[in-house]
Amino acid sequence: MNTSLRIPRGSQGLALGLLLFCGGHTGALADPPPGAATGASASASPSDAQSSAPKGSFLSALKQGFTEDFDQEVVRGHFDVGSPPDTHRYYCLVNTKTGKSGVNGVAGQLVLRADKMTGIKGAAVAPLSCADAEQKGILVTTGYVLSGSVSSKMTPTASVQKPAGAAAVAVSAGGPAQTEVMAVYTRFIAGQNAHDRGVVSEVLLDSRDFVWVQYGGNSVWGYREALEAFEGAWKGSWKLDAQMQEPRIASVSPGVAVLVTPLLFTEGAPGKNPSTIPIRWGGVFVKTKSGWRISSIFITPLEGR
Repeated sequence: MNTSLRIPRGSQGLALGLLLFCGGHTGALADPPPGAATGASASASPSDAQSSAPKGSFLSALKQGFTEDFDQEVVRGHFDVGSPPDTHRYYCLVNTKTGKSGVNGVAGQLVLRADKMTGIKGAAVAPLSCADAEQKGILVTTGYVLSGSVSSKMTPTASVQKPAGAAAVAVSAGGPAQTEVMAVYTRFIAGQNAHDRGVVSEVLLDSRDFVWVQYGGNSVWGYREALEAFEGAWKGSWKLDAQMQEPRIASVSPGVAVLVTPLLFTEGAPGKNPSTIPIRWGGVFVKTKSGWRISSIFITPLEGR
C-alpha cells in the first residue's frame, strides 16, 4: 500500500506532507529542469514498472513528513513510478543546511529558487525509498543543480528499512491509486493536527453531499459545513494520532476507494482536560480531475483497545 502527504507551512515544526501533492498534485508528471532526463520507469512495461518501483514504508514517510522543513529542501533527482498514462513522479530532496538526504520520495510542484537550485512546494511524502530508486538505477539527477556548499555537506540516503512486523506498510504490493489515497489521508491528519483549514479543505470533496459521521452518531452534511465544524472543534484540544498497524484499502470501483484504519483521538473543550479514545476511521475516497479527495468520513468506536 502506498502514500504521500502535505506539510502545512505554519506547522513545519511537526511538518507533514504523504501524500501528494498538497499544492494540488493531480498525478501528472511535473516538468523537470531543462536537461533532466526522463526516468527509466516512464517507458517500462506495466510488469517491469511494478517490479522496478522503489520499496519503502509508510511509517518512515510519516516520520519524514513530521520532521522535515521543506523550505530548506532542494531537489537532487527524481524517479517515476507506474506506466503511461498512469505515471507518477517523485523527487528526492536534500537539506541545504545539514546536507542530509531525504529518505523517501516527495511529490509536489517544482520551483526555481533564487540560488538557482530547484525547490518544491506543496510537498507530499510518499513511502517510496530514494535509496532503493538509486539502487535500481531509476533515479534521474541530470539537470538538478546543487551549490558547492550543499554538495560538500551531502550525506548518503538511508537504506531501505525492512518492515517491523505489522507496524510498517510495504508499498510494493499496492498501486498508484493506493499511494495517492494514503497520501490524501496523511495530508488530512497533518491538516487536522495543525488546525489548518486550508490543508483540510484541499483534501475534502467540495460537495454538498460530503458527510462526516461523528463518533457520537451525529452527522455533518456538506463540504463547507464540515469545515466550519472542524474549525469549531479546533478551539479546544484536538489531535489525531495515526495508528498504522492495520490500515486497509479496498478498491470499490475505478476512481472510488475505501480506507479503514485505527486512530487515537484526543479532544477536549477549551480549558478542560482532554481525553483520548481509540476510534476506527473510515473514509470514502473519489478520484477527481484535481486528484483524490475524501467524500465521506465515518467514525466508529474501536473495541478492545
